[in-house]
Amino acid sequence: MSEKMTRISLPNQRIWCGLMDWGELTAEQMIKQARQVAEHLRNQAEEIDKACDSEFQIDLVRGPVVQRHIREIQGSKRHETQTSKSEVA
Repeated sequence: MSEKMTRISLPNQRIWCGLMDWGELTAEQMIKQARQVAEHLRNQAEEIDKACDSEFQIDLVRGPVVQRHIREIQGSKRHETQTSKSEVA
């Protein structure tokens, strides 16, 4: 038998496919969780938008899950203090 899960979505829109969590959760819990995910995604988007092209680390790897490094395409020019701030978010 499959595990019970609670799903939240916004019908009739194409941008967000929703999310699910284990167990039977209340509407309030799921809405809170969805808004927390949205806040996290806004923070990620802001970090990407404010970065210069030279700050991105770009590597060629083999495999999407177990990644084997092939070579570096572009090294990041980002300073250590900038990355430590973004990792906290």
